[in-house]
Amino acid sequence: MSIHPQGTQLSILDLTKAFGKKTVLNSINLEVSPGEFVAIVGRSGCGKSTLLRLVSGLEKASAGGILLDGEPLRKLSSSVRVMFQDPRLLEWKRVIQNVGLGLQNNWRE
Repeated sequence: MSIHPQGTQLSILDLTKAFGKKTVLNSINLEVSPGEFVAIVGRSGCGKSTLLRLVSGLEKASAGGILLDGEPLRKLSSSVRVMFQDPRLLEWKRVIQNVGLGLQNNWRE
């Protein structure tokens, strides 16, 4: 009996991201196998968050590609969740409503 790890195969192929004339990621290549744990580390401003935003579909690459299970990433998936680096609360909502924002049946006003 063969055991296959759960998860998604991620392939990043010559990924480049520029904002105007400033290139922040240049020809990044990375393979992540299903079930594999990867940490992205680096100094502030080196492109960690930009890379994560590209992989999540929140940003579009300037060049190169991203494959999830062998299929090109074309749009934001409904399964994507974002945790902001800075505190972000919706001031007009109650605490429990802010906490429940990511839930399927979140609180309504």
